[in-house]
Amino acid sequence: MLLDRFVRWLMPRESQFFVYLDSIAKNVVLGADCFAELLDAEGKAGFLAVAERLRKIEHEGDGMAHLLYEELDRTFVTPIDREDLHALTSKLDDVLDVLEACAGRIVVYHLTELTPAMKDLVRIARDAAHQVAKAITLLSDFSKSGEINVIAIQVNSLENEGDLRYRKELERLFSSVTDPIELIREKEILDVLEDAIDTTEDVIDLVRSVVVKNG
Repeated sequence: MLLDRFVRWLMPRESQFFVYLDSIAKNVVLGADCFAELLDAEGKAGFLAVAERLRKIEHEGDGMAHLLYEELDRTFVTPIDREDLHALTSKLDDVLDVLEACAGRIVVYHLTELTPAMKDLVRIARDAAHQVAKAITLLSDFSKSGEINVIAIQVNSLENEGDLRYRKELERLFSSVTDPIELIREKEILDVLEDAIDTTEDVIDLVRSVVVKNG
C-alpha cells in the first residue's frame, strides 16, 4: 500500500481515468437535463419522447462505464484506489439508471401531467446531478477539496429539500386521495424521484471520501 501510494505521488495527478469520469459525469448532466424536459412535456406522447431520449443517454453512459472498467482491468497503478474508481463509476451510472427508470415509470403509469410536487422533485434531481458533475470535474485536483466540500453541502441541502417535499406530498396523498389506484400510481413515482435525488447524495458522499483519503 505504501509503495503504491508512493508511485502515485510520482505520477501526474491527471490520468485517463479522470477523463473517463469527467465524460461520464457530463453524460449524467445531459441525462438530467433531458429528464428535466418532463417539466414541459405534454401528455403521454410528450413523456414518451423524453423517456426514449433518456434511454439512449443511459445506454451511452453504460458504454462509457464499460470502457473505464476495461481500462481499469489493464492498468496496474491508478491515480486513486481502483475500488474507488469502480465505485464512483457505478454510482454515477446509478444516477442515470434511476432517472431513466423514473421517466419510464411515468409512461407506464399513463400520467398525463406531473403534480406540482413531482415537478419540484424533478428540478431538485436535475440541480443535484449538475452539482455532482461539477465535483467530479474537480476530483483530479485534490487541492480543490474546499470547493468540493462546498458542492457537497449544496447536494446535501438539495437532498434535504427533496426529502421534505416528498414527505409533505405523501401526507397530502394519504389524507386527500381516495382512489387507491391513483394513490399507488403517484406514490410510486414520488418514491423513484426521491431515490433519484438520494443517488446523487451517494455519489457526493463517495467523492468526499476519496478526497479525504487522497488529500
